[in-house]
Amino acid sequence: MEFGLFFLMQRDEAWSEQAVYGSGLEQMLAAEALGYTSVWIAEHHFNDYGLCPSPPVLASFVAARTTTLRLGMGVSLLPLHHPVDLAEELAVLDVVSGGRLDVGIGRGGTLQDYQTFQSDRGDSRARVEEGIALMQRSWSGAPFDFRGRFHSAERLHVRPRPVQRPHPPLFIAANSEDSVLSAARLGLPTLSSFFVPVDELQKRHRVYRDAALAAGRSLTEIESLERRSWGMRVVHVAPDHDEALRATEAPFMGYQRRMSVLRSDATGGSVPSSFDRSLLRLREFRDYLADGWALVGTPEEVRDGLGKYCDATGYERVLLVMALPGMDTGLALRSMRLFSEQIAPAMLPA
Repeated sequence: MEFGLFFLMQRDEAWSEQAVYGSGLEQMLAAEALGYTSVWIAEHHFNDYGLCPSPPVLASFVAARTTTLRLGMGVSLLPLHHPVDLAEELAVLDVVSGGRLDVGIGRGGTLQDYQTFQSDRGDSRARVEEGIALMQRSWSGAPFDFRGRFHSAERLHVRPRPVQRPHPPLFIAANSEDSVLSAARLGLPTLSSFFVPVDELQKRHRVYRDAALAAGRSLTEIESLERRSWGMRVVHVAPDHDEALRATEAPFMGYQRRMSVLRSDATGGSVPSSFDRSLLRLREFRDYLADGWALVGTPEEVRDGLGKYCDATGYERVLLVMALPGMDTGLALRSMRLFSEQIAPAMLPA
């Protein structure tokens, strides 16, 4: 099993923006010594839901202070960028990190994001698929021509070339069935958020496999892609069950409130067909726990819940959301340590 950490860089009302960065960086820089393989940083714009509009810049800071930790874009919102510009930025990050970059690609973004960056949300899927093709060509290390619906290039030679060959690993954010089908067509592994129900994940694994087979991919290749895909769970570990609940309830519910506002119809807050909007309905904290959205408790309790999740989904890689908005940094670091010492060693692939 492989475990990484996912960072939204989300701000609680009582925290300054600088405090969010300070807490997040303290956790990121502790991750390597504790045995986590990667940190992933979300891209968001113009609101407190996420304070990092430029994950490559933040990841470069982390890269300079670590040696083996992989740096994940979680995710780059490709329709808001020119693919060549993004490919250049990420190539530099791969070079300066010594080939430690992972690149998640997604469409998510608010209506304001798309209006500000002058991108049509109705074209977002096509922009992602064409953009990925253009980024892959940009990372080839050779001059190329490109003719697409949105972009074109003649004798373009992008430098520097990434360290990793043929390019940094790519992943598709797949929180809807349409995204799963796109990932299968492209032959790329997926990233799934914690709010996708387990039964829906099971269905999407079948959809992915069927679509990949229909695209002519071998079963061996599909199994490799599935092993490289990432699941996600909110996790908090404490020595005592009640203590874990007390530490987590307010930060977790703060996240849910921000999510419901950001992705609501009132703000035009999600790309059409990006995920099931009914999941935004606010519920009691205990209901989220009962549905397994958050694994909160003692090491034994969290290990049991995570084992059931992995057994049900088949994931061998799981991103952990521990840096919830307003979560005390010391408690988050303790949770990271307890997980690495008492949970991770006992987890075996399904």
